[in-house]
Amino acid sequence: MNRSFLVREWGAVTFVLTVLVGVLIVPIALIVGNKPPPPPALPNPSPSVSAAASTARTVPPSVSPNG
Repeated sequence: MNRSFLVREWGAVTFVLTVLVGVLIVPIALIVGNKPPPPPALPNPSPSVSAAASTARTVPPSVSPNG
């Protein structure tokens, strides 16, 4: 390709280059974009209920000296 051809046919050359770039980019985008979604998160039991019950302080019964 000489300079006069590129000056005369710059539109055609640009089109061909764009198509060649698209031939490379589109398959890559389809492969990267079609990853399966992550699995849904499993529901966890509420730890606040058991933690609150286990950390609650209880007052021991007072022992009277008379029995």
